[in-house]
Amino acid sequence: MTIIPPRSGRRRPTEQETISLELVSGLLMIIGLLAFAYLFYAIATSPEIKDATQGLKIEGIGIEIRKVEPEGEVAYFEIIPAPGGPAEEKGVRAGDRLTKVEDTEITPGFSVAQVERLLQEPDVKRADDDFEISIEFLRPLENGEFSPQERTIIKNVAPTFIIAYLNTFGIIVPFLTIVIGILIFRLGVRLRKFDLISARWAMIAFLWLIVGLIVAAIRAFWVDGKGGLVGDHPFGFSNAVSGAIPYLITAIPLGVALWWLSRIINDLFEGEESLTSRNTRFAWSLLIPTLAVLILVAAQPLEQTFIASLTDEEFGSPKPSRFVGLRNYQELLSFKFVMVDCKKDDSGNCERVRGEGGIVWEPSASEIEEREKLREMSSAERRTYKRYQEAYTWQLFGGDSGLRLLGKDPQFLKSFSNTLQFTFISVTLELLLGLIIAMVVNSKFTGRGLMRTAMLVPWAIPTVVSAALWEVIMRGDQTGILNKLLLDVGLISQAKQWLATTGPWMNSIIAVDVWKTAPFMALLLLAGLQTIPADVYEAADVDGAGKVRQFFTITLPLLRPTIAVALVFRTLDALRAFDVFSVLLDATRPSMALYNYDRLIQGGLTGYSSAIGVIIFMLILIFTVTYVRIVRLEQE
Repeated sequence: MTIIPPRSGRRRPTEQETISLELVSGLLMIIGLLAFAYLFYAIATSPEIKDATQGLKIEGIGIEIRKVEPEGEVAYFEIIPAPGGPAEEKGVRAGDRLTKVEDTEITPGFSVAQVERLLQEPDVKRADDDFEISIEFLRPLENGEFSPQERTIIKNVAPTFIIAYLNTFGIIVPFLTIVIGILIFRLGVRLRKFDLISARWAMIAFLWLIVGLIVAAIRAFWVDGKGGLVGDHPFGFSNAVSGAIPYLITAIPLGVALWWLSRIINDLFEGEESLTSRNTRFAWSLLIPTLAVLILVAAQPLEQTFIASLTDEEFGSPKPSRFVGLRNYQELLSFKFVMVDCKKDDSGNCERVRGEGGIVWEPSASEIEEREKLREMSSAERRTYKRYQEAYTWQLFGGDSGLRLLGKDPQFLKSFSNTLQFTFISVTLELLLGLIIAMVVNSKFTGRGLMRTAMLVPWAIPTVVSAALWEVIMRGDQTGILNKLLLDVGLISQAKQWLATTGPWMNSIIAVDVWKTAPFMALLLLAGLQTIPADVYEAADVDGAGKVRQFFTITLPLLRPTIAVALVFRTLDALRAFDVFSVLLDATRPSMALYNYDRLIQGGLTGYSSAIGVIIFMLILIFTVTYVRIVRLEQE
């Protein structure tokens, strides 16, 4: 490729400068290609990828079988466990005599190939594999007798390529490596055209590459010196220096290239750089370290959660996880609506549930079909099949028909509905009450400072403590403070079950949340009110605008950015509500966060709960973008 010399306004480069520019642009293109080469090299040499493509050193449960046929005695199968294999870790010893594999008795008529086939389970598909093998054996004792033993051993199974790749490299790092490699290579190509903007971007690239190498050298110095990030070994200075030197040597040519470009950039390169381009480059220079930290502390954990949601990983289980794609999301979000009829009593009216008053509904045609399908399945198929079950049933127009919501995970649909209902009502009430409180304490009156302090008391109390306090207040008998108060003033005739499933439990927890967090909303809005100049209201008074008109034409428009920020904060908290549901309600009425916790800790379903976490994140993202769009915060 031939270098294009500057056309006008700059001096022609000397032969030495032309060669130097060839070297600098070539260095950038080599760095871009090395990014691709390093990524492919890391994938090719990864031990996890190697295990996935070439198999493990110890497959299965790590047992070798030898058939022993002593003269005059019955033949038996002797176990020889592989050193360090799963069987040896479970206590299987050499010389033990195998008697049973799963449900199959091992008889002398078996061949070694037949026994090995039972242990390897070659016909079991990965999707149906439980990754366990139960064996029974006899252990010879010193007195000549045999002790019967039983072990359940986790199979050592190589991961699939997709699982190995995602767990090792993820999505973000390879994507950024490819993008950065392309950008740096293009920068090297454009630098050969004596483009001024490309030269300045090349200087930024060299600068941050040098900083990255210095950081890598410091890390290598510490890790190689201590033998790890954390360790009690004495610091080895020679190992530390030998680990850091390669990075520092690599940084030298980059530093030389940066120094050379800074010297000749105003003499050889042509083009006009706008203020916008300069500000953009400066902004990205400041953002690079921030983005690096965000990738480490935020993006990668979120990425790992998303990757886990694509598997059937189990919490605390040594079983290998399987890639299931979007199956978890499909089970969570699968739903359908069906029509149902109420069950008639002898008088021809809809039958009611005794004590609760709810209508008894007949099963829908879809539910009957699901039951018939289950009866025809084998026990193994039933364990993996997810059928549609009732989540909600609504009576239509007070008649005999109803609309029923069915879902493969009805409890998640209930938690989804609970969370949205809780979020919408509580955040709306908190915004209205918070705005009223903020406008009151923003006005001038005696004791205003004390009022501002007092309004923050509910927010200062931890949520668990306030929820436990309200649990006592809303106790369902006459010992409850709320019931006692309402009975004394005659507003109710008998004690009300505020938190029971048959009572107004949703309204109760919304009231608890509004009591606690409305002051926080008021504090944010008060800060926004105090930024509005008093001159604006004085001019409105002169023009004859009333207080109501001032509120809608001055206060609300100028409070838009503050309202958007307050809504984002409160909606984010409400969508992640956990403690108030956990303390005041039982597990049958969860929020999404509480159901996520239940699936992870109680159910041990890491992959499934990760899918719930991703859905919560997407829901928060949708609400945040919607608020910003509605309030037009980006235009302020």
